[in-house]
Formats: sequence, structure tokens, C-alpha cells
Amino acid sequence: MLSISRTKFFADTGSYEVVRDASVSLSVNGAFLEQMQWTEDESFYGGGIYISGYKPQTGDLIRIEATTTYGEAWAEETIPQKVRIEDVTFSYKKIYDHKGYTIDENGELIEIPTIEITYRITFADKAETTDYYFIRIDNPEPPFENVGNLDYSSDPVFVEQISVVDGLFGGKTIQGQGGRSFTDHLINGQHYTLVVKETGGNYDYAPFLERRIILYAVTESYYHYLTSMQTSTDAANSANLSTFGFTEPVRIFTNIHGGTGIMATSRHDIVSVNLGDILKDNE
Repeated sequence: MLSISRTKFFADTGSYEVVRDASVSLSVNGAFLEQMQWTEDESFYGGGIYISGYKPQTGDLIRIEATTTYGEAWAEETIPQKVRIEDVTFSYKKIYDHKGYTIDENGELIEIPTIEITYRITFADKAETTDYYFIRIDNPEPPFENVGNLDYSSDPVFVEQISVVDGLFGGKTIQGQGGRSFTDHLINGQHYTLVVKETGGNYDYAPFLERRIILYAVTESYYHYLTSMQTSTDAANSANLSTFGFTEPVRIFTNIHGGTGIMATSRHDIVSVNLGDILKDNE
């Protein structure tokens, strides 16, 4: 699928101009396959999208070329190999941090502890290549927001993304409600167990206890794009160096030749769990 729009200056008002009359060619492994056709669909931004019926396979080199009244642009990416989640375990503990209180049946003031869920996600990294990943934890039911605050600071693969100096200006947590990217720089060729923590969720309502653990294998370009986006979000949510004018603003990565944006390819594996399995005895 492909969406094409004309860029605009960040201070301009109004929506982006969606290009509906482009000539878009799709090539696979160096051979032309077809012209992608504009398809009306209100579920997409701009009311439609260019789409192909071809289902990419692992290792395919996908190239898309677009010719518009504003010029030409192209991009190409390879479909990565799927990496399976081998195991997911999770546990919880109560933290008495003096943040919540209630009155019991005897009229006594009692503290409500914070529940901290720890996820341990095991997978096998390939030794012969540099690999890129994105991990996401969500609730399978719309609006997918019934998850507590996620913190990635317990795992070295995420900590290495945060500069030492920048860390002096912010908190110790590493956020990422929509997920977090990482590489195999520290874990090349290992069976590795990621650690992610969650706090502050609604653990009293059964539908909110379902979780999907999704591990994406992504390309290097997609990794750089995702990382630049999350770094931009980190900068907006914390008092880092760029806030004080000591560093340049985050530059969002693009792999579009003749334009800007992202051609993203990935494979993913999903494991579903239910926090009720460990919280059923919790009062």
C-alpha cells in the first residue's frame, strides 16, 4: 500500500494535499510487476490509497516508483525474516508508594498499592546479520489503550539509546506506550529475554487484562524512522538538551528518494496473555 501527499511548511494551516492521479509502478526483485491503482477508501487519510494485490515474501526486494505533477520519487526495501517469540512470562508485585488511599469497611484509611507487572519476552537473534526490532504491548480490544504506563528502562537494549548527558535532565523511565525500537547490538546471536514493566493499569476489569505481545522484525530504514520518531517524542516529554538550545532538533529519518517519508516493511509474531492468570489472587 502507498499513500502520496504533497509536503507543506510546518506552520501552514489546512490539510495535506493528497495525490490521487500519480503513476505508480511496483517492481519485485528487479522485475516490473504492475501499476498500483488508486482505491477509494475513507478509512485511510485522504480518502484512499494506492494498493497492490501482491503479497510480499521474505527476502523480496520491493521497489515503488511514483510519477506525479510535482516530480518523481522512489523507494525500495527488502522484506525481513520473521523472528518468533519463544516464550513470555510475567509476574507482579505491590509497591507501597503512598499515592493511593481508600476507606475500608471499618472506616479506617488504608493504602492502595501500585501494581507493577513485569513482562519477560524471549526470542532468538540471528548471529550472522545486524538485526532490528520493535516491541509492542497492547490490549487486543479497541481502542487498544487499556494498558498501564510502560517502562523500558530495565533492559539494556533500550537504555543504550538514551545518552548519559541527556539522562541528567530527565527522569529514569524510558517511555513508549505505542512500542519501542531496538537493535541486536548488545545481544547478537543470543537467546535473549527482554524485560518491560507496566504500572497503573485497570487490573479490576477482566477485558482490560488481556495483552498482546508483538515482536516486529524491521528493516534498518524502518528502525531509523521509528527511532527518530520516538526520540522526537522523548524530547517533547522531557527536559533534554534540545529544550535548552544545546543540540539540534531531532531530524526524522526518510528513505524516500526525491521526497520525504518512509517505505516500511516488517514481519511480526504475536503472543497473547492474560494478566488475570497472575492477579486472580490479588485483593
